[in-house]
Amino acid sequence: MIIFVNFMNKLLLALLSGLLLAFSWPSIGVFPLVFVAFIPLLILEQESANSKQVFRYSFLAFFLFNAITTYWIYHATVFGAIAAFFVNATLMATSFWGFHKIKIATSKRLGYFSLIVLWISMEYLHLNWDLSWPWLTLGNVFANSTSLIQWYEFTGFLGGSLWVILVNLSLFRLYNKENRKEILLFPILVLLTPILFSLSMYFNFEEYNNQSIDVLIVQPNVDPYLDKFSISFDDQLEDFIALAETGLTQETELLIGPETALLEGIWENENNQYETTYSIVTLKELQKKYPNLNILVGATTYRLFNSQEEKSSTARQIRNEDIFYDAYNSAVFINDSGYVHVYHKTKLVPGVEKMPFPYILDPLAKLAVNLGGTSGSLGSENYINSFLVNNSVVSPLICYESVYGHMDLGETNLLAIITNDGWWKNTAGYKQHLQYAKLRAIEQRKSIVRSANTGISSVINSRGDILQESKWDEVVCLKAKVDLNTTSTFYSQFGDYIGRLSVFIAAIFMIVAFVKVRLRK
Repeated sequence: MIIFVNFMNKLLLALLSGLLLAFSWPSIGVFPLVFVAFIPLLILEQESANSKQVFRYSFLAFFLFNAITTYWIYHATVFGAIAAFFVNATLMATSFWGFHKIKIATSKRLGYFSLIVLWISMEYLHLNWDLSWPWLTLGNVFANSTSLIQWYEFTGFLGGSLWVILVNLSLFRLYNKENRKEILLFPILVLLTPILFSLSMYFNFEEYNNQSIDVLIVQPNVDPYLDKFSISFDDQLEDFIALAETGLTQETELLIGPETALLEGIWENENNQYETTYSIVTLKELQKKYPNLNILVGATTYRLFNSQEEKSSTARQIRNEDIFYDAYNSAVFINDSGYVHVYHKTKLVPGVEKMPFPYILDPLAKLAVNLGGTSGSLGSENYINSFLVNNSVVSPLICYESVYGHMDLGETNLLAIITNDGWWKNTAGYKQHLQYAKLRAIEQRKSIVRSANTGISSVINSRGDILQESKWDEVVCLKAKVDLNTTSTFYSQFGDYIGRLSVFIAAIFMIVAFVKVRLRK
């Protein structure tokens, strides 16, 4: 009976942590729950001497957290959803288990500090490996409360993760003390100091700019399951242009269309003229009516390798031919002089746009899901290729890239996100994707223009406020005069330094714990 009661107690604690995490997430619940979400797991860990038990129960909590917050992945791929839940929960549980092991090997004080650096190390490494999926980075939880995290311009979203864990640990310490009045001040300071600092920044914020740009954002609202690949590419292009012309004026400087809006297979060439590419030629004809117009739109592009050229790891072979090519999820930019530039998406979705660990899993590449017009492993670049619009720099982010905090953008004045969010249907997924864009605006202190096919298109200022937005499942154009910001933030210059520092400290802690265990033996 006692064993059963202990089992149920631990089970309920694990489930409670999972539910608190899930229902603190944007578009699902309310963020303050995240400040107590780890406490049930910390109580469970404190009462458990069995390391395997700690891992099992924490895995259950984090699997529940993942399943509730990102259930919508199954609309695109059931296998991908289950894999994401499992991999993420395993990484999170391993971090928690590692904290438990270090606490046993060293001391409580060092152990609880190790939870901070192990968790942030996990999130940082999760940004930088083949199965990267940072959707549930703890710092994302404040995406709907941007007035409280204006300091992300210094820390990035990993600073939010640090804040969450610190508050949980300070409240857990309060829970454990008999004389709670003595230590009440510390959790109050940890909780309120960042909020008060952020509110001061928010209400005293001033844009450092003296320029703006006239932008038209087009949301064609093509259903990716019913219409995207059943309607011809030229008909879709005609509809796109017809919709754009309802909002274009002679003053419009930048027209933005969503990810893979151009379905024609576009073969890249060295002179960047594309005289025989129907979609490009048609868009250039549109520019003749509006001489100041620059166009940024998503497309699927291809590039042939010369016979003497070294092939990339993602190169594909044309059947029965000794010809190789790469396929890309691209942003095509046509400047007002008609010159064409192409940017290839850098951060590719694991299992969808790229096969992770290709040397091991390449034979399975044909099983990759088609979510953008091209299946299998796509080609990519290691940098953001920005475009020039009337002496202002516009940096494109394609879909999944906008979930990452630090992208090597260089000097830029405006962020342009193009995405196709219809794969997730009317769920929390497309809403969270929009909300995360607000974090990017704060981190970089740049305005954002966002074109989302079957999602929410929007204009966001550099304070993280949404100035304009479309509705879900709406055919619409958004016209805006958008501020251009020329300043760089601390975070844009130094990136995820909190993550790098955490990895270094975590490595030291693990070495110390290992040595102590060996010495005891």
